[in-house]
Amino acid sequence: MGSRKHALTPEQRQERLKAAHDRLSDAVDGLLTSDGWRAMITARSWLRRYSLNNVMMIISQRPNASDVRSFSQWKDTGRHVRRGETGIRIFAPCRYKARDDDGNTETDDTGQPRYQVRGFTLVSVFDVSQTDGDPLPADNGAVPQELHGAAPEQLRDGIAAQIRARGFTVERGDCGDAYGWVRWDTRTVRVRATVDDAQAVKTLVHELAHIACEHEQRSATTPRALCEVEAESVACVVAAVAGLDSLAYSVPYVAHWAGTAETARASAERVLRVADEVVSALESSAATQTPRAANAA
Repeated sequence: MGSRKHALTPEQRQERLKAAHDRLSDAVDGLLTSDGWRAMITARSWLRRYSLNNVMMIISQRPNASDVRSFSQWKDTGRHVRRGETGIRIFAPCRYKARDDDGNTETDDTGQPRYQVRGFTLVSVFDVSQTDGDPLPADNGAVPQELHGAAPEQLRDGIAAQIRARGFTVERGDCGDAYGWVRWDTRTVRVRATVDDAQAVKTLVHELAHIACEHEQRSATTPRALCEVEAESVACVVAAVAGLDSLAYSVPYVAHWAGTAETARASAERVLRVADEVVSALESSAATQTPRAANAA
């Protein structure tokens, strides 16, 4: 076993944090390019356990990462990080137990200790390509992994149910030149009747994203182009999780609409939040379904 690493001095720690923040700033600027936005969307389809900041940190250091976890998390899967591999540096909160004025640990409603975040530090994570060991189990989650022109009823019905839960009706019919649309006045979502199921589901997610991103309320202050990019990006993330590759159709040229890194960042955070809400709802719905109910759907 090698010698223990020396602890960093406060100055060294601050220097490393500043370098990491500079890297993050460059990554945010990268959202203003089509390649940067594409990388963010593609990564988020599997990096749902990380924040937007850490997604961009990971992409900037290892663009081809496909599954990133900590050293101990890889060990739990039966895999180990190869000796000599360089970790991917991301931000982690420094959490401390909250204490009252008398110095006692505060607890939540369940009796568990409450924690406070007092700054951030850097930790290392590793991509699966940096590990050896047992094969990872196949992902048998809520959404089928392979779609070839047709979408399973469970996925289609799950998205439609989320739209209806928000007070809108869903129908198929003529949409003119569009694949689909949402009408705020009649609370209606329509998808073109002539498209195949895979396209229909992606369009349903697109229209659901318009609703979940609050584009009705934001329409007076948000350019239509930005609303379309957000909705299509959500659809792209959800489709990627489902195994449906819509990148060639979906990925926008962000520099055309964003203008500033702040706008791109705010939009990206909204896209990832809504996409996670949609996927999590699908997973929750599937987890409560019995095999018989699923077959009867």
